[in-house]
Amino acid sequence: MSLIRPRLRPLFALLALTLLASACGSDPDVASVDGGDTLTQVDVEGLLGAASVGDASLDGLDVAALADMPNAGTIDKVQAADVISAWIINELWFSALAEGGFTDVQSYLDTARSELEQIALSNPNVPDLSTPFGAEIVRSNALAPMVTAYMLDVEGVVVQWPVQLCSSHILLDTEEEALAAIARLDAGEDFAALAAELSTGPSGPSGGALGCVDPASFVPEFVDGAAALGGPGITPPVQTDFGFHVIDVQSFGPTPSEDPVEIQSAVLSSAEFIAFQDEVIARDVTVDPRFGVWDVDTFSVIPAAG
Repeated sequence: MSLIRPRLRPLFALLALTLLASACGSDPDVASVDGGDTLTQVDVEGLLGAASVGDASLDGLDVAALADMPNAGTIDKVQAADVISAWIINELWFSALAEGGFTDVQSYLDTARSELEQIALSNPNVPDLSTPFGAEIVRSNALAPMVTAYMLDVEGVVVQWPVQLCSSHILLDTEEEALAAIARLDAGEDFAALAAELSTGPSGPSGGALGCVDPASFVPEFVDGAAALGGPGITPPVQTDFGFHVIDVQSFGPTPSEDPVEIQSAVLSSAEFIAFQDEVIARDVTVDPRFGVWDVDTFSVIPAAG
């Protein structure tokens, strides 16, 4: 999941366009965050050179010429805007996390690097992670898991999980058939096997499983019948327009997930995270106007014209 980067160009799809002349023999600051860490012109040139080597997506780019970029003193405006944007975003979040007391940074960087190394085994477009550009890619990929951990461990965010109804059912034509099915369940027969045998609904072949879903997915009578049980168990026959349901309620209420992706999504949509994000966005960012302008709305550097 990306963090406040709605229109940031993908760093694996940079294209060489017009060139911007720069002063040779000097190393001015290109960008800074809150007056703290700075990105210099030499840093940008190093990022661009590393981003180009081995990247098959850079069609038409003269890689050999770009490799000499630090000596040539020329950089590409659009590419520069991309790598400067990525650096700024990383600096904003990493500095905010550090100031908030988050100390477990290296483990997340190591995990992100390992994951990218695995991806690189089958994807030649993953850059050399030992380069400056590769280091920024690692930091970018570590951000969402890091911020998630910060919100949970440091800020103590309690995730508000959505209410879900986790259930299976056996759908039958008559109440008498539903009562007979309940009698067989009471006698010890397996619910899934009985659903596969008896249910007239489309979930019958899969043992009547309906999964964990928003209760609004069901007709009101079905939801009311499940809720009336007051907890896990087998309901009496519940009538709807579809017939008579014997519902196996596994749970009904907020359903926490153990899936890291779902946990991350829940945390990064929380009110606490939105407030933290607003603080990050409000931090002061400066960019050398030769390279462009920092745009808070898109959270990216708009390349300089001309």
